[in-house]
Amino acid sequence: MKRPEGFDEPPRGSADAARAGRSRASAPEAESRGVVRLDALRRRREAEAALLERWGADASGRVEPEPGPEPRRWALSAYADLEALDEQEARGQREDDARGDGEVGRADADVAPTEREEALLGGGSNAQRVDRAWRRAEQEQRRLDRAELRDARREARLAKRARVRQERAEVRRFTAARRRQLRMALLGIGGLGLALALLVGLVWSPLMAVRDVQVEGADRVDPAAVQQALAGQVGQPIATVTEAGVAEQLRTIPQIESFQLDVVPPSTVIVRLVERRPVAILPGDDGETVIDGAGVALGAVDESTAALPRLEGVEVGSEQFEAVAAMLVAVPVDVLESTETVEAPTASDIRLTLESGQTVQWGGADESPLKAAVLAALMATQDPAAAAVLDVRAPEHPVVRSPSS
Repeated sequence: MKRPEGFDEPPRGSADAARAGRSRASAPEAESRGVVRLDALRRRREAEAALLERWGADASGRVEPEPGPEPRRWALSAYADLEALDEQEARGQREDDARGDGEVGRADADVAPTEREEALLGGGSNAQRVDRAWRRAEQEQRRLDRAELRDARREARLAKRARVRQERAEVRRFTAARRRQLRMALLGIGGLGLALALLVGLVWSPLMAVRDVQVEGADRVDPAAVQQALAGQVGQPIATVTEAGVAEQLRTIPQIESFQLDVVPPSTVIVRLVERRPVAILPGDDGETVIDGAGVALGAVDESTAALPRLEGVEVGSEQFEAVAAMLVAVPVDVLESTETVEAPTASDIRLTLESGQTVQWGGADESPLKAAVLAALMATQDPAAAAVLDVRAPEHPVVRSPSS
């Protein structure tokens, strides 16, 4: 290695001459001191070898950064320290010569090298020692650079984590309301879904099956017949009982005009009937049949319908029957039971024959409720045994006359 300019090895002629003179003057003393200094030098060499081994292990396996101006500065500092160390050695040599052999051990302890001196001391010329110091300075500089790089990377990671945490906190702060609304919506949907699932499971469970069918409003209809018709609903989930299904099953009972269905959880079904009102007896080839105001056949004549009037010369579905049906529906039950026959040559000429033999001129189907009220009043005031014609064709001016007039 070429030695830097200005750092040539200083001349040692005068110092060597002085040392030679002192050596000749006191040869035995110099020999003993030389042995002690050799021991000190050996110990320093051993300490230097341990230090180099430690530094070599610390710098092994690492990527060294590109050299810059900083190692040069360290090298120059090493040169300056080397000159100071040479002066210290010379001063220590003079002090050893002055103190003598008795103080050799203590002088040797005083000159024990420090860590930085150990880095500079060693065998060889000044150039070799400077080269070693330079390399060690470069290693120290690289170590410091790596430490700074690690610190910078660690600070960068910490700063990045802090920035990410701050950004997440800002995002959470700005989306808090939306997340709260979404959470409430999800909770609501989940609650509804859970309630629906529980409801469906409960409805379709055996606990909610039909076990009791109750019939109300049955006068001329046998409740047992209605329950028999609805026997197919027993055992079914109560939620599946509908009016359409019940109407289909009650179609076989003509006496029922309408009904109202009430479902009472967990297992009861109530059917409230509205029966058809029988208003007349229609003669036929197969016998007499009870009909209502719509002409629906309600069955054969029995004790409860035997007193109803009988239609003569009136066919169901004709114009005359429509007028007669409107009249029969408006007439009170006691008047119907007092009527024996009903005739209608035309739709505007309806005639009633009472059981007492009296005749009622009804006229058309218009104002039937008022005519029914006037007829009931006339029947209450007239003697049933007296033959008379009750004319209510003009209900505001009813007329009672004899059959011959």
